[in-house]
Amino acid sequence: THNDVLPSANFKFDLAKDLIGRLAIAKTLARPDFSALGGAVSLDDTNNTGSGGNPNLKPIRATNVDASVEWYFAPRALASFGIYNIQLSNYVSYGVSQATYYNEQRKAFEVYNVSSPINSKGRVRGFELGWQQPVAGGFGFIANYTYADGEEKGGGELVGNSKNTYNLVGYFENDKLNARVGYTYRSAFFNGLDRASAQHQAAVGNLSASLGYKISENLTLSIDAMNLNNPVLKY
Repeated sequence: THNDVLPSANFKFDLAKDLIGRLAIAKTLARPDFSALGGAVSLDDTNNTGSGGNPNLKPIRATNVDASVEWYFAPRALASFGIYNIQLSNYVSYGVSQATYYNEQRKAFEVYNVSSPINSKGRVRGFELGWQQPVAGGFGFIANYTYADGEEKGGGELVGNSKNTYNLVGYFENDKLNARVGYTYRSAFFNGLDRASAQHQAAVGNLSASLGYKISENLTLSIDAMNLNNPVLKY
């Protein structure tokens, strides 16, 4: 059982007719994934290594500060710039500890190096750029980019943190039909431990599309397609 107070505050500033500033401060909480909490252990009797979950993990808590400026320079158009800082406590990292188990091959109790999730501290800071621009005849595009500098306490890599992420979207919209094609990219990132060895996932891009048609005032048909470029995940 966890009891938490999670305050948040959001401020909006009208800097000019089409220029808006925003500031947000919030505390947030997320519970670890079930796979991280699972208590089962998988052992390798040849190399005396193992991996497993950690049922004693605490919830992930974060203090978030965001500031941005938004320029609405034309109808349905936007250019934005934002900076952010996230301080993480009880962040779920990976570590190696020693434990004694019965080795079935050698019929004796031996010491194993077991990798499992642990609670740690970290931080993420960076900036965001956004641009939305209608072109003509219902066509337009959206683009955004995020830079995320993440670090675990002590200078280690932050699990799941890609330094560079961007989205490119082309769209068409009218009263009946809306269609989008989007490409999402994320750079390489630390994926955790595999039997006490660091594992990284290579950069990957995904192409997706969506189509929606308004049949009536009360009924809309939509279709979504994902991974159209058949991306390959590499570790």
